[in-house]
Amino acid sequence: MADEKVYVPETIQDQPFPQEGVAVSYDATQPSANQTYTPSVVKDQTFPTKRIAVELIGSALNTKSRKILGKFEFTKSGSIQVGTYENGVSGDIRISPTGISARNLSGVTTFALDGDTGDAVFAGQIQAGALIAGAVAVGDGDILIDGESKRMVFYDESGIPVIIIGNA
Repeated sequence: MADEKVYVPETIQDQPFPQEGVAVSYDATQPSANQTYTPSVVKDQTFPTKRIAVELIGSALNTKSRKILGKFEFTKSGSIQVGTYENGVSGDIRISPTGISARNLSGVTTFALDGDTGDAVFAGQIQAGALIAGAVAVGDGDILIDGESKRMVFYDESGIPVIIIGNA
């Protein structure tokens, strides 16, 4: 039996429990009349309800008819583009601090408003219930309709008035 091997158990070092040696607080318990400690009562807690912004949607936007019902304020930004221009498919409208312009699906600018000068260009007809203006130049400026002086002046090619209708 001299060649038998003897097995000895390993020695495991004692490890302290977490926070061992820290003073225990009994603040979470309440003493009863006979000095027995009982756990404190915790009120029932409900899960918070999910808040959905229904007031804005209900009073300012009608999602069924896809219409804006209320007033909105815009913040400062560079520009806005409505739609995406694709040749032969769709046009777009661009709004920027310098003006507004629109293109049709052929890429032709159908209207443009210059924010700096006030110039306006329209490719189609302009219709109005009433037109109030100081003077209207027709064509190349050969015909001038002046509402303030109540007259119409027709000019020749050299710029000389040839016909004056109204106050001379």
